[in-house]
Amino acid sequence: MAFETTVKVVGDSVTYRFNPQLKKYALGDTGFVTNNAGAYVMQRSLEPAKGLAKAIKLKVVVDKDLSGVKIKTVNPNGAATVNIFNHKDNAEMIELYRFYLNELVEREILFAE
Repeated sequence: MAFETTVKVVGDSVTYRFNPQLKKYALGDTGFVTNNAGAYVMQRSLEPAKGLAKAIKLKVVVDKDLSGVKIKTVNPNGAATVNIFNHKDNAEMIELYRFYLNELVEREILFAE
């Protein structure tokens, strides 16, 4: 999946737009870490009772030159996309998903459309 300036997560009605004015320090302040390729990655558990290693996660990746973003909800090993909106017992997952993305909107990393 390529980095995009506008992203819509599978099953979500909200489209998120990447802030082209973003500064690197804002990513560190919100919990992003740099991976081996230089991209900035934030992963959050959408099933807190299971822990990060065994839970469905929200994964947000910003490319190293701060020009695009990827947003996905993935299975525990991160290999497959999961549509949390069609998942059984999804109320808590959707609430956490919205909370984490709203934090990025409030910090002006993303814009909700």
